[in-house]
Amino acid sequence: MTLSVSSSFSLPVLRNGSNGYNVTLVQRLLNDAGYGSLVEDGIFGVRTDAAVKQFQKDRNLIVDGIVGSQTWGALVPPTIGRGSSSDDVKRLQMILNEMGYSLVGDGIFGSNTEAAVKEFQKNSRLEVDGIVGPLTWYALMSTMIQD
Repeated sequence: MTLSVSSSFSLPVLRNGSNGYNVTLVQRLLNDAGYGSLVEDGIFGVRTDAAVKQFQKDRNLIVDGIVGSQTWGALVPPTIGRGSSSDDVKRLQMILNEMGYSLVGDGIFGSNTEAAVKEFQKNSRLEVDGIVGPLTWYALMSTMIQD
């Protein structure tokens, strides 16, 4: 089951019993956010379920253990675009560089970073707007998990 967010791309809906690289991504994001030391094994079991529920509770989301659009939106980094300057931009640049782009990892979202994001979005069949929101973050991080 997936939750459609755009006509050509959707975020998966995950719950206890789900498995695969999307679960690995959720486990990594939960670990990065300080929610336990989950084994990133792609199996959504009891420990992942408990971590998701605690994450949801701490962010005043519906506590159901289901990773849907609201939980994905809280798990992925904030939306960034041209003119942004932050550690999240530096993280973006690092991910893009690991994919073969040649960006300066300075944490400043300038024209070169925007061009790389637009190329990635085009190649990923996302809306090409140069803005890194939840869908683009998801696509970037999913690519890293699958490699």
